Amino acid sequence: MLFLFAKHIIYNGDVYASLQKIKDNSIDCAITSPPYWSQRNYGFENQIGNEKTLDEYFEKLLSIYSLLRKKINNKGIFFHNIGDKYINKYGNKPLGMIPYKLAYFMVQEGWILEDIIIWYKPNHMPSSVKNRFTNTYEPVFVFAKIPDNYYRLNRKLNNSSNILKINLQTISYAHMATFPEKLVESLLKLGLPKNATILDPFAGAGTTCKAVQNLNERNNFKMKSIMIEAKSDYVSIMMKRCNIKNENIIGTDYIPYEKRKIIDKISVSSNNITYDDINPKSIIIKHLKTQEEFNEFIPNLFNNDYSDNLDDDGLLFIILPDHDIEKVYSISKAKRWIIRNMLVIPTKDKKDWVPIFFLVKDTKMVRYQFQIDNIRINHLHKIEENWRKVNFLGYKVIKSQSITKNPQNGIIIKVIGKYSNGLPKWVVVKWEDSSNSIEEIINPSKKAPEIIFFCPYCNKQLIKYHLSRKKIICSKCNNLLWRKGDIFSIPKLKLEQNKKPPIIISEKEMKIVEKQTKRDYNGKFKDVERINMGQSPGARASVSEQYFSMQRYYKVKQSMFCDYLNIHRENMGLSKNELTNLFPPEYKHTVGHWLRKDMGGSLPKIEDLLTLQKILHLDDVYVQFVNRFGLKLQTVMANSNGKNPGDYLEMNIPDLKEMFEKLVD
Repeated sequence: MLFLFAKHIIYNGDVYASLQKIKDNSIDCAITSPPYWSQRNYGFENQIGNEKTLDEYFEKLLSIYSLLRKKINNKGIFFHNIGDKYINKYGNKPLGMIPYKLAYFMVQEGWILEDIIIWYKPNHMPSSVKNRFTNTYEPVFVFAKIPDNYYRLNRKLNNSSNILKINLQTISYAHMATFPEKLVESLLKLGLPKNATILDPFAGAGTTCKAVQNLNERNNFKMKSIMIEAKSDYVSIMMKRCNIKNENIIGTDYIPYEKRKIIDKISVSSNNITYDDINPKSIIIKHLKTQEEFNEFIPNLFNNDYSDNLDDDGLLFIILPDHDIEKVYSISKAKRWIIRNMLVIPTKDKKDWVPIFFLVKDTKMVRYQFQIDNIRINHLHKIEENWRKVNFLGYKVIKSQSITKNPQNGIIIKVIGKYSNGLPKWVVVKWEDSSNSIEEIINPSKKAPEIIFFCPYCNKQLIKYHLSRKKIICSKCNNLLWRKGDIFSIPKLKLEQNKKPPIIISEKEMKIVEKQTKRDYNGKFKDVERINMGQSPGARASVSEQYFSMQRYYKVKQSMFCDYLNIHRENMGLSKNELTNLFPPEYKHTVGHWLRKDMGGSLPKIEDLLTLQKILHLDDVYVQFVNRFGLKLQTVMANSNGKNPGDYLEMNIPDLKEMFEKLVD
């Protein structure tokens, strides 16, 4: 063991080997954010977070934290910040619940979980996700060895909140996975001695050391810090950032890990309840106010028949009475369900928080409903898109293979008219095959074009014109719509007309060449692989080019158009196989994808839909509905329609329920 007199030291080596050099019971506080699983590539052997399976990741961290526990003194505490991840899976991707599962496993190994602090990021990374709430917070778990610890004493004296609102912090060094100094400072002030020894076993860019130095300077503290970091590049960053000299760097050699097994003591059996004559709902909101209500509900959640209460495309929200780790872990084990978010709302006194689970069925048969546009909130500052000074001549245009049998790139050679924000209304595109076309620009600031569906029997305008798994009956004439094989039951459709302007192209315009829209970037992420840049808009914008992509003009529900095609097919007396045989052999599986409403369903490409129109005598208006395309500018920018509310919500329960109800038709 080494007895260290330096105020701040760095162990440069693997965390498991480095911890063994630290004296037992010598640490007042450990604080860290380990590498998240499958999120970064730090470029060295035996790195944490690159394990093949999530269980291997858990086992490795449990080995590290078992050894760490010996280094912390009896009153000491361990602040553990770790982010979550969506697990790759065909169908709906489940939220891994990684932080909470690991916390549960640590409790089984003897740690006391004192608290779960919510770190809400007011300047959180924006996201374009539309089928769940944006991730805006991370948990910080407070572990201890015994009940009589620094944190518990501080809570008794100060009754402080366990919700911290702290902005993300940028640093000038090429390390994206950093937590802010203010977060570390806030945690270190929760009852620790002024001369505490602080350990960060995954030090990264040295934020913990810097925060300790800040506290020492501002508050006359005398804290010491011990940093452990395996990557030498990050050690160099720490030395510069924290002014640490070479003599305070200690190298360590790799030592094989002690193997550990995950301990899971939670076993939930289902209730033997039969649900008869159930009318499935599009949304269920269960507010469990007590431990007794939770105990009664959980077996129902595990009962296969319980899912019959909900439509296949429905949403289930479960409001828990508290954030007890066993309750949270129990929900994470629910079979036949996919967790899409764990939302957080503060309690009335703002001192605590409760979790709300957003679940959907684990099915590939249908995409669940989630009308994010119905609940968007205004940006803090009005989004003023201003493209007036941008010359779009030469901008690249991409027509992808997903929409056409003839994918190719082109460039804009002429602009015809502009919107008030400076974005073109129409452009002429010169394609790689030397052809030209007039294309409409989709303006995100402009209200979407009106689409109106009418009852085919009484001409009443339909508010709900199609549901994937439910019948639609006209509220005026009571006729059933979308009847099998009956083309006269298909709702009538009215679209906004699309009139292209006349054009004349000059020789000068034909000579326009592609413009370089990617920035000449020389910042801290130059030559860094994309996975290590994080999701910062600034980082993405700095390495991304602007271009236009051809996209469908209308939001076409694949399930609706699938029903439309099948009704026409049945009306023509064609089986699915017979329709497939009318196409070339390579369409053997493709036609089937047009005729299915599950997650394997797809819309026909431009040329294929025109072929289908001839075979099935499809209506021009429905073909125009699917085959109207426009060009959309691909750039890093905020959504002008408002932002996703995010998974941290300062709302009361009634308002929350009202918002959830807006997510479904």
